[in-house]
Amino acid sequence: MAEITNLNEYRKQRRKEEKRKAGAQNRLRRGRNKIGRLADKIISERRELELDGKKFIDRTCSRDKEPD
Repeated sequence: MAEITNLNEYRKQRRKEEKRKAGAQNRLRRGRNKIGRLADKIISERRELELDGKKFIDRTCSRDKEPD
């Protein structure tokens, strides 16, 4: 005999699978947790400080060199 399939259960399973797929796509698109965002912020601030320090060093080096 053939297996009886409950269409309501099939629809529920299909909806659950669609929600899982949508959730996975959203996590890929937006998925940064708080720690990851803070780490990126700290890294970018550190880079800016390094660049500012290099600019300062470049300015002082150019002042030290006086034309002869």
